[in-house]
Amino acid sequence: MEIRKYQEKDKKNLQYICIATAKPVKNEKEKEVLTALYNDYFTECESDNIFVAVNEDDDAIGYIICSSDYKKFRSTMRKRYLPKVRKLNKWKWFLTHLELILDSRLTKKYPSFLHINILDGYQRKGLGHKLMDALIGHLREKGVSAVMLGVGADNQKGINFYKKYGFHEIMKLPGVIKMGYNIQ
Repeated sequence: MEIRKYQEKDKKNLQYICIATAKPVKNEKEKEVLTALYNDYFTECESDNIFVAVNEDDDAIGYIICSSDYKKFRSTMRKRYLPKVRKLNKWKWFLTHLELILDSRLTKKYPSFLHINILDGYQRKGLGHKLMDALIGHLREKGVSAVMLGVGADNQKGINFYKKYGFHEIMKLPGVIKMGYNIQ
């Protein structure tokens, strides 16, 4: 297993991982919502900020994706991706719209944010730390000062991982904890 930069051939695998690592997905609409919100923007607009964990066959088994400029992300998300989400699931659209507003309060101190997902069979093998190291080094080179993320309040395994890496709690929302990491 190794960590490498994202390649266009990884897109479908990253969508699969996004869906496979989420709470149970009931139908195709939910899959489309998940990938629109948590994957497609990154692969289509900021692919230079993606690192992929691959197996011996060079198939993606995990990834870390990042927007290095939250304001750009928010603008593009509202124009390009949220209209699709609204057609598929108005409640998820509303919650995401609200989260974008709340997150904008954090962006002066945390101008970038990330998502990380690793397939179950490959967790607890050090890939999470390696993916984080790759992204944090990349962001440091770009001059990004800090990064944030959201983790489910009930995801104790994830919270413990982020704390162990050096993230700290910056905001609590219903069902979500926002965590930040100072890079510079």
